Amino acid sequence: MITRWTSRLSSLQRFGFDTNALIYALEGTVPYASMVAEVLAMMRKGEALGVISTVVELELLVKPFRERDQIALDQVTLMLDDTPNLFIRSLDRSIARRAADMRARTGLSIPDSVIAATALEERCDAIIGNDVDMARRVNTIPYLCLDDYVH
Repeated sequence: MITRWTSRLSSLQRFGFDTNALIYALEGTVPYASMVAEVLAMMRKGEALGVISTVVELELLVKPFRERDQIALDQVTLMLDDTPNLFIRSLDRSIARRAADMRARTGLSIPDSVIAATALEERCDAIIGNDVDMARRVNTIPYLCLDDYVH
């Protein structure tokens, strides 16, 4: 059976990821982990490309460093280094400028503005995450809020 989520993904090829989506995948959070895993599988098969900002990398690493959890740190590193077709884009001046404009217009937090600006600079078709506030505020790129596809 093809779900609404699978159907929505089928027309997209370039995905930006919000931090929470990758946390769900790393921690196996039900039901979201399987939804993110579907996108990661598309990437492994060469059917899609994923992009994250270095801000997402930073956010993924905070908890393992805070808790001195080497296993979790290794899991994050493995995901970022070994996931085929996942690219990490550093914050540069063009992203900073776009993020500043987005923050000024929408009131998004700086990290969320950088995540959205990175997805836009990388010509992503959509951002995958589960931040209702970000989904509501970002209007320049589709934000696929995982909760919208659960029921």
